[in-house]
Amino acid sequence: LCATSITYPYILIKSRMQLKQSKNENERYSSLIDGLRKVIASEGIAGLYKGIESKLLQSVLTASFLFMSKEALFSYAVKLLVVLGARKSLAGSK
Repeated sequence: LCATSITYPYILIKSRMQLKQSKNENERYSSLIDGLRKVIASEGIAGLYKGIESKLLQSVLTASFLFMSKEALFSYAVKLLVVLGARKSLAGSK
């Protein structure tokens, strides 16, 4: 969440630069710094974080699915190793 909050202004400016911009040369972003200046001038500091709610939700959901998948995979791997270990010990005792 911290990384998302820090990098979000960059992502915002980058995505706005990639979109079709105004034909007016003064409204276009020529660089990252120029984009930051124009957003702050027209929308204030809050403009740099416009739409961050959905990005934070995406980050939280992605992390939770990743941890859930990791835990499930770890659980199945442990069970598999237990079963394989039991088979080896049964085969060794015959």
